[in-house]
Amino acid sequence: MSNPSNRSSAPPTKAEGRGTPVREDSQGKRPDRPSQRPGGPESLIGHVLSGRYFIERLIGEGGMGAVYQAEHTHMHKRLAVKVLHPEMSRLPEVVARFEREAMAAAHIDHPNVAAATDFGKLDDGSFFLALEYVEGQGLREAIAAGRLELGRALHIVRQIASALWRAHALGIVHRDLKPENVMLVRRDDDPDFVKVLDFGIAKVPVGSLVGEHKASGQALTQLGMVYGTPEYMAPEQALGQPVDARADLYALGAMAFEMITGVRPFDHESKVTLLGMHVTAPIPSMREKAPAANVPVEIEAIVTRLLAKEAGARFPDAKELIEALDAAAERLAAQGRIAEAPPRSIVSGPRSTNADRSGPQSAVAASPAPPPSKLTSLVGASVGHAGMPARSPNGRKLLLVALATLGAALLVALGVFVAPTLHQGNAARSPLASSSVVAPPPKPPDPQADEIVATAQIKIDKGDYATAIDELTAVEQKDPARADVHMLLERAYRGVRNPGGEMREADQWLAVDANAAADLKLQEDIRNAALLPDAQDDAFSLLESKMGMRGIDLLFDIAYGASGRLYPQAAARARKTLDNPEVRKRASPALAVLLAFRDAKTCDQKHALLEEVRDQGDARMMPQLQPYEATTGCGFLGRRDCYPCMHKDHLLQDARQGIADRTARQQQ
Repeated sequence: MSNPSNRSSAPPTKAEGRGTPVREDSQGKRPDRPSQRPGGPESLIGHVLSGRYFIERLIGEGGMGAVYQAEHTHMHKRLAVKVLHPEMSRLPEVVARFEREAMAAAHIDHPNVAAATDFGKLDDGSFFLALEYVEGQGLREAIAAGRLELGRALHIVRQIASALWRAHALGIVHRDLKPENVMLVRRDDDPDFVKVLDFGIAKVPVGSLVGEHKASGQALTQLGMVYGTPEYMAPEQALGQPVDARADLYALGAMAFEMITGVRPFDHESKVTLLGMHVTAPIPSMREKAPAANVPVEIEAIVTRLLAKEAGARFPDAKELIEALDAAAERLAAQGRIAEAPPRSIVSGPRSTNADRSGPQSAVAASPAPPPSKLTSLVGASVGHAGMPARSPNGRKLLLVALATLGAALLVALGVFVAPTLHQGNAARSPLASSSVVAPPPKPPDPQADEIVATAQIKIDKGDYATAIDELTAVEQKDPARADVHMLLERAYRGVRNPGGEMREADQWLAVDANAAADLKLQEDIRNAALLPDAQDDAFSLLESKMGMRGIDLLFDIAYGASGRLYPQAAARARKTLDNPEVRKRASPALAVLLAFRDAKTCDQKHALLEEVRDQGDARMMPQLQPYEATTGCGFLGRRDCYPCMHKDHLLQDARQGIADRTARQQQ
């Protein structure tokens, strides 16, 4: 790139895309930007922003702002600079999202995700964000040319999954993954190096990224609001429910379906009808949608699992998806279904950052990435917002999309119990988790068994449970350590209403897979079995021991939640179980203090627990505190304080505020 000081004084042509010519002052310096923009976005062209970003041309404009090609005046490096429209800068929520975008993009640090390099405020009050610059072909454009060759599609899907795994490890959920937000660029010998763009409607766990003392705690997305693009929206997202990382995996499944077949799994002119199809319509067969496409059974099984209606039936995380893709690609390459197994791009999981100062994420060990042969770092940028198409003034094949706020992986709540933190179980099986443990050598692949399992997955999704049970049982007898077989059999036995078989398979699944207890659908199945007499003993045994803290949470739900009121026998048994000190030792800190508060007999005993409630309590504690807020209600005419010991200081208010702040951070 040429030095700006050596450029000709002749104005650039329209073909160069430079727009307004640069006029230097008598000392040869470029003018700083004006305080107002009466001429619209083009008026910034030819000016220097924040003393260092020379704006060369307008790349594109969306509803929230505009993106420019710029050059750093000191480093002479090309960048993309996104500037919020002045009117947008007056909206606190928009500014907060923009700031969180910069914060999140600075922490992801993955070759398939663009990074922000600078963030600031201009003289007129507008905010800007400097991004890495990338030029290439959009995935939407590639799909428009025809369905992708299978090996190419798998290579792209794997890289997107790798980027998601890194983002999800930081608690960030994209929530608007679609072909328009993926760029394909040439990197060395790889013409399809992926860059995931535009995290514009995501949610970011600000407290964990920058430290809780700096986080505002403001929740930018309210429960019940629907964000995203209908063609790729997970059912829970379409219903306005809380979403976690598995919503991104659903969107990736829809994209994989479209890449391989050339058509979307669900499509309709009415967006409302389309959302309803994601929620209720059966998952279509890829081979029926595109008979001429190359759709091996194992690939259809992977995509079908990604598109499961229930989040708990999908892959629990992107890492497990990557492992399934790698295994399938190797088999397909050996069978000649694809030219060769796609190159394995860098898989970057959790690593030490400022976000790792505390909390469950810091315990997750990163799996060692393969050496980055031809796949190295990538630069990129983005434009537009929330699915709004951007316009390019010169029509070149350039996609520069500004990353906007990346979204928080929620700690999904089911009923009144708190669900597990994403990736919590990965540390147990990570090779870095314990240097003294030598992993057994992997078993040789069994293509025949793998194909049976993949076919059974499709049959279960279509309701053919009996056939799936027969086929999977044969595989189970041959290899009882296969967690995927136990998982599918548990689902199939639930489908035929055989709770005994369901709990037996759940027990075996938990025995061979340290992550099984984190499966939300399994938690729901065991809780439901515990309510009825048919398999109650087996279900309670799993809740008391093999489900860990999650099992104790479920016991509390049965004992004191809505389900317990409908099933009093199960509720009484759960309350008796929770009285067992050995069971309580396995309770989470939040539940332990709640149970202690319930057990406290006097006001002074309850008051003594308030500091622990403040530091450990969760939303389940709020109903327990509510009766003690009133300062009247006793004595003559009810004018006397019933609980004066709870009001002698601010601990009660502090406890409620601590719980509220913690809950708000979890929902960001």
